[in-house]
Amino acid sequence: MPYPRIIRYNLLIDTHCRSSGSWRLFTHLRKSRPVDDLTRQLKEADQKIRILFEITRFVSSPLSLQDVLDAIVDLLIKEFKLDACSIRLLDGDGTLRIKSHRGLSQAFIERATRKPTIDSYSGECFLTGRILIINDADQVDKPISTNRIVYENIRSFALAPIRVEGQTIGVLVTSSRKKNYFHKRFNDVIYIIANQIGVAIRISQLYEEISNLNRELEMKVEQRTSELKQKAQKLMEAEKFAALGKMSQRVADELRNSLTVIGGFARRLSERVADTDPSKEYVDIIVEEVKALEGKVSKLIKIDSYETG
Repeated sequence: MPYPRIIRYNLLIDTHCRSSGSWRLFTHLRKSRPVDDLTRQLKEADQKIRILFEITRFVSSPLSLQDVLDAIVDLLIKEFKLDACSIRLLDGDGTLRIKSHRGLSQAFIERATRKPTIDSYSGECFLTGRILIINDADQVDKPISTNRIVYENIRSFALAPIRVEGQTIGVLVTSSRKKNYFHKRFNDVIYIIANQIGVAIRISQLYEEISNLNRELEMKVEQRTSELKQKAQKLMEAEKFAALGKMSQRVADELRNSLTVIGGFARRLSERVADTDPSKEYVDIIVEEVKALEGKVSKLIKIDSYETG
């Protein structure tokens, strides 16, 4: 029974390959496919490790959050040969805003600022928490952000949610001007990178919280120190006044004793001097002035006793 045409054709190819020595080449090519796949997987794994190492280095550095985000975007542009890349984060007013980017115009950035809704790819990624890969922008059924027209000549784009402690706070968008640029294996890479961005943001938030606490503590310490200095100054002044008070009391006591003696002699002298004596007037003046000084000294002693008591 003759073989069907397709089987005869395959038999002819097989016979030719075996007889001409091409069979070894055919077998080698067929066996080399797993090797090629393994090589590709190793390259991709090496790239993942390299990217994660660099991102970890950025996160652990003293750079500000903005510098870390810019460094990550630059790294992704370089490693994946992207035409555009952006990190969008949710603001306090609920607006999804581009915080770091490369390859985007200012006009596009302004158009892309909006609250996340399901009728855009960025909004869908943010609200659903799913990775989205679009490999043909001509076939999109909704806009990336605000307009169905895909700006910047982007033909392929991939979006991944950025999360912090289980809560979605933003979207990572990678773009290319080539169609079918992102393969399914890219899901794992962009997922890990988005998570690392979330870690960087959380660490930055913790640093900011610690910095704020340090500033508040420093302000409280400065305030308390100022209060203690003021109290110490008042205490020193009080001690000085107390010392002066004691000194003035001793002086007043001495003055009072002397004035008592002078006043006593002056009164006796006044009694002995005749009224017709020209010195009588001067002696009476001495008596009156001593009496006035004794009254002032007595008041000074009373005031000092009241303040120190």
